[in-house]
Amino acid sequence: MAHNQIREVVFIRHGKPLSAHNEKINSACYANWVRQYNKSLLDPASHPKKTVPLENSYIVTSPLLRAKLSAAYYGVTEVNEELPYLKEMDIPYYKLPFTLRSWHWVVLSRALWFLGVTGRFESFKFAKQRVKKLVCHVEKLSETHQRIVLFGHGMTNYYAGKFLIKNGWELKQKDRDFWGVTVLQKAEATNANA
Repeated sequence: MAHNQIREVVFIRHGKPLSAHNEKINSACYANWVRQYNKSLLDPASHPKKTVPLENSYIVTSPLLRAKLSAAYYGVTEVNEELPYLKEMDIPYYKLPFTLRSWHWVVLSRALWFLGVTGRFESFKFAKQRVKKLVCHVEKLSETHQRIVLFGHGMTNYYAGKFLIKNGWELKQKDRDFWGVTVLQKAEATNANA
């Protein structure tokens, strides 16, 4: 007799970095803002709206500090795997002759990046290829682990979710904010008589 086994993938975006200010800055200061964001501790005032239970889960983190600190905040004492494919899609920065707020720089730079403008960071095309490798790895893990929890990053989590949906996973919950949780599930028929 066959029955369905639900496999689940949970993406948790890192908490808000302490360096994530939104001041008006020029492009040189924005490049420094990106570097500081990548090395930043978490803002102690930033907390999850709600936490996700981690029992019976295979725990994966990005190698970036903010993801590791977010896992530690959740009480993770043992990470099953630190996965380079899970790191954030590089935050691009360009030398442009004006001043904007930090988060406006992020939006403008991402828009140029999506259009294929390159720089001293990974291209959008390469970043998507890396995330596709992440998805292949996660699907392989899901064959032996019913529930996988990944502490990652906004853009990487978003594109990984899109690629999983294309592969037949169902989106059950999404939140792209800091500490946001995105849940995908896939039912697999199993033979109970085997």
